[in-house]
Amino acid sequence: MRLHLDREVSLEELAENANFSKFHFHRLFKAVTGIPPNEYKMQLRIGRAQFRLLNSSVIPITELAYYVGYSDVASFSKSFKRINKQSPTQWREHHLNKNSKIGQYNSKLGQLLKAKDGYFAPIENNQIQKSMEQNKVVNIEVKELALLPVVYVRNHSIHVHDSEGFGSMFSTLMKWAAARGLVNFPTTKALTVYRSMPDANGKVQADVCLSVPKEIDGEGIIGKSIIPGGKYVVLHKEGTLEDCFTAWDYLYNEWFPSSGYQPDSRGVYLNHLNDAKTHPEGLHIFDMCISVKSL
Repeated sequence: MRLHLDREVSLEELAENANFSKFHFHRLFKAVTGIPPNEYKMQLRIGRAQFRLLNSSVIPITELAYYVGYSDVASFSKSFKRINKQSPTQWREHHLNKNSKIGQYNSKLGQLLKAKDGYFAPIENNQIQKSMEQNKVVNIEVKELALLPVVYVRNHSIHVHDSEGFGSMFSTLMKWAAARGLVNFPTTKALTVYRSMPDANGKVQADVCLSVPKEIDGEGIIGKSIIPGGKYVVLHKEGTLEDCFTAWDYLYNEWFPSSGYQPDSRGVYLNHLNDAKTHPEGLHIFDMCISVKSL
């Protein structure tokens, strides 16, 4: 569903892909997520719209509506106001003005990452200029990436800096894969796939993944999926986890506007290239991959 926000996906199609009847799929989906499929997709679309609004002060609302899968502005605005109690224009003005007053990033992630410890560390105000300058010299390329069969552990609501939660997910996945002889670094890729943008409480839907041969299937809580191939902007960085988010902010606020590309609906993931515990300076080496299409 997340991969096809730009078109309507019927209940029949969803149920068929999950190998359930429409009735059982609808019931199970609501039991897991707490909401029916149509409501879930609407929230995904509005969440993506919020992210674009926070990262672009100039994108027209009409263009935004089509970008997140609505056929007309009126329907988009009605759905947006239902969730946020404001029109898209009012919501953007409120949040951009708020950010300006407190000197924070004009990005959802920048607003949310305030805690002192966590899976991704915070961005302190006095680090911003230094970090942004550092990120201007990182390696950024637009590449054609192959599709990746992966096994995963999924969390439908985890805070972006819940280090214990993400660590537990990776531990569960690693144990399952190692017992089957599927862990062979550096051939095996360890990934974090973000399936939503942070909500008002900093919660995201996220998968921790390991690449596997295409014939491998998951079992139990271990799922099997395919990360779509195609064109991605890939930012390579060696640094702290603060740098991950300054790099993210740099891509959306500075690189994208002048690149000739825009993000598309295939998604965002981090490719973790090392274990920071073994790095002499405790640094992380990662590729940030964001799916793109030409303007």
